[in-house]
Amino acid sequence: MLFRPYPGTRKDLDLLTGIAPVFRIDAGTNEAHLIGTGFWVTDVGHLVTAWHVIQENIGEDGVDRGPIFAIQTFPDGSLVVRSFKKSDKHPRFDLALSETVTTPPRADRPTMPIAMSLDELSIGDPVFSFAVLADDQIFENEKLPGHTIYKFNGDISGDFLPRPASVKFAVRLSFGHVSMIFEQMRDRVMLPFPCIQTDVPIYGGNSGGPLFDVRGRISAAHCTSFGGNDIAFHVPILGVLRLQARAQSFGIKDSARTQRSILELAIMQKVSFDPPMLDADRLVRSVLLWLWYATKCLARRERPSMNVHFSTTRSMMESEKSAQ
Repeated sequence: MLFRPYPGTRKDLDLLTGIAPVFRIDAGTNEAHLIGTGFWVTDVGHLVTAWHVIQENIGEDGVDRGPIFAIQTFPDGSLVVRSFKKSDKHPRFDLALSETVTTPPRADRPTMPIAMSLDELSIGDPVFSFAVLADDQIFENEKLPGHTIYKFNGDISGDFLPRPASVKFAVRLSFGHVSMIFEQMRDRVMLPFPCIQTDVPIYGGNSGGPLFDVRGRISAAHCTSFGGNDIAFHVPILGVLRLQARAQSFGIKDSARTQRSILELAIMQKVSFDPPMLDADRLVRSVLLWLWYATKCLARRERPSMNVHFSTTRSMMESEKSAQ
């Protein structure tokens, strides 16, 4: 299901397969409750969402202790349930990275991530949201009218359910502009971390969903909204770089280093950024990678981003050792 929210948005962007509604099952009633939205960052089921969406269901060891799940959508419109296995909390930002898995006998088909971008937004930039909400949500006083693109009403089943549960949700495309940028924090209580303020309407169930720039790159994750439909706050995508997952979940066998950060995976090109994350320790490879990226942009009649993002796996490993 392809959309072009703005004339400059990429034609081949499949937004629906890149996001996932997150539900919690009430053990007493077997009812499914929509608690947020997430977006895929790998093709093996790693999901970024807001920490406040899942925190009540995650133990101190990061292991899921409650029946929460994400729903993966495929290009043909079919769905599959993915259970949360283990989650990592950002030490400061309202962000989490969760491993999700399908339950047998269902095959574990690849998830479809959308590229993130470390390019900074500016005040006045047009942005848009594509996130999940209740199917009966009422829309009022939107500065820029949004569009409900997709609705689902059906039953889901899984090993974690005693019986099939009814699930309803909708997906909405919402528009707006960046109104303020807080480089350090907005306040010391509600938003004590860097955040972006927009007038994009944010509704219940949107939390953790992606905020896109005009090209269709994920620039931030939805956090909260205050005082109506025209004041919303989002966590810059820079925050995901510190999130970690088990190396084993990426097919990496390393008994000495059992965790891998999104930053390291981005350098390895296992997580997609636009422009790509470049390795300062391998300059020739990085130059070739950037040229390949620029060629793809020109083929799409886009201007390549001139913002070059370098990091190094060596410095990350040294910082890990010093922290131990």
